[in-house]
Amino acid sequence: QPVILIRKGKIMDKQLRSVRLDLDALQTLLRKKNIFSLADVDYAIFETDGSLSVLKKEAKQNVTKKDMNVQGENANPKVSHPASVITDGKVREDNLKKLNLSKQWLMDRLKETGVQHPKEVFYAEVQTDGTLYIDKKEDSTPE
Repeated sequence: QPVILIRKGKIMDKQLRSVRLDLDALQTLLRKKNIFSLADVDYAIFETDGSLSVLKKEAKQNVTKKDMNVQGENANPKVSHPASVITDGKVREDNLKKLNLSKQWLMDRLKETGVQHPKEVFYAEVQTDGTLYIDKKEDSTPE
């Protein structure tokens, strides 16, 4: 039976565990689909043959700002590729250091979204434009 691992952009951590995958394995499967950021995914379905079917978010599917030569805001910090900063509630201080970001920067971004503690977060990554993608723990059950 196929299992939805990402629904409406949110990682379904219970389903991920039910098929015995961790975040690293999920990211590997996504990279094989040329998707290097979890924030680009609207739906991901783990198929019965072990493959992953992925639907990108609408904004990532067809025309992009880059295609239309529309300049994005100069958000800070710029990074060359998305990098995880929280995995299963644990802050990845090694990645923060590589990005020249402080733990205080991370805590401030979390609080802006209503997250009081990293333990509430299943996964978070800094995007290339400097924004923070956050997936909270214990997503609601499928509708």
